[in-house]
Amino acid sequence: MSLVLCLAVTGLCFSLLEKQIRRRPFFFYLFFVLLSLLSIFLPKQLTIPPLAYLINRLLRRGVLAGALFLWVMYAIVLPQKSRLQRVMMSLRAQIAIAASILTLSHNIAYGQHYFVLLFTNAGKLKSYELIAACFSLAMILLLLPLTVTSFQVVRRKMNAKRWKQLQRLSYLFYGLLYLHICFIYTGGLRKGKSEYLVQFALYTLLYGIYLMLRLTKAFLKKPLPTAPDYAAKRTARRRKVICLHGGISLLMFLVLLFAFRTTQTESTSAAESANSGSAASASASKAEDTGTATAGGSGIAASVPDGAYEGKGVGYNGNIKVKVTVAGGKITAIEILKTDDDEEYFYDAKKKVIQEILDRQTAEVDAASGATSSSDGIMKAVKNALQP
Repeated sequence: MSLVLCLAVTGLCFSLLEKQIRRRPFFFYLFFVLLSLLSIFLPKQLTIPPLAYLINRLLRRGVLAGALFLWVMYAIVLPQKSRLQRVMMSLRAQIAIAASILTLSHNIAYGQHYFVLLFTNAGKLKSYELIAACFSLAMILLLLPLTVTSFQVVRRKMNAKRWKQLQRLSYLFYGLLYLHICFIYTGGLRKGKSEYLVQFALYTLLYGIYLMLRLTKAFLKKPLPTAPDYAAKRTARRRKVICLHGGISLLMFLVLLFAFRTTQTESTSAAESANSGSAASASASKAEDTGTATAGGSGIAASVPDGAYEGKGVGYNGNIKVKVTVAGGKITAIEILKTDDDEEYFYDAKKKVIQEILDRQTAEVDAASGATSSSDGIMKAVKNALQP
């Protein structure tokens, strides 16, 4: 999984390069600025799979930035005096700045579409897309002062108490970040995508465990009274901590149960829809064979010999590869072989555009709302597949 991979690789790199990063933070920041520029300006038609995975999957989707913020969060709750805790605490400010740089580039990449719609035609956004975009704007407003004050040169000029009060806004940022992730994954969950359920569950567990550990640490910092009430107070505090853990665990369970039931319900609905659609297609095909078999095709595939053809087009995050099946001068099936576009958005384009191409026998159809680039990529791939 992408998040686990990012956590493992970055954790290892920070452990190995701790001294170098602390001595030369400028080069550390420059590295992430260059990564951000790549994710914004590098053409989407990438031919090298490892580079395409890094840019499209990890940078543009914000997975790497999310992993860095998790390290910033967990640095304070990791086991005391452990090597990992020492490394993460010593690099906490630098990692936070790097995560902020990647987050801003992630918002630029997606904001070109979603922020523009938010301010010009919000009605085109789905409800969960609208809420996620609003959370993004709120996080950007929080992130700017938090990032600026994380630089040592700025921190030294600030009053220590005032700086600490400002940095407490980071907890609000973490909460908004989790809610943003929830709404981003809502689209995939509502479409019955099990892979989105797994990723959503991972984020929920990581944020839930952090919440338990952070609240426990804050709770245990409170001093206990001296004897003779010490033992009783300590026992009472332990019980409260257990109740706290139980409450957060129950909340996580309910959230995951809701997500699981949503995914299962939509999977069942999709299966039933596919079965009914297959039956309808079979009936239509049979009627066509018996009534209009000699009429021939009249669409984009009218002069194309029977067979299966592959073609490529450019979507939002990279190439889209399709296989088009032609029989009797007509397109009978379109299969998506590969895409780098986000599934929650690509799904809408695939569902609408492919069906319209099959119905109208042309690659010039209306794009799906909120998935214009993916729709155009599918249409272009179909055209390229049928070109001689």
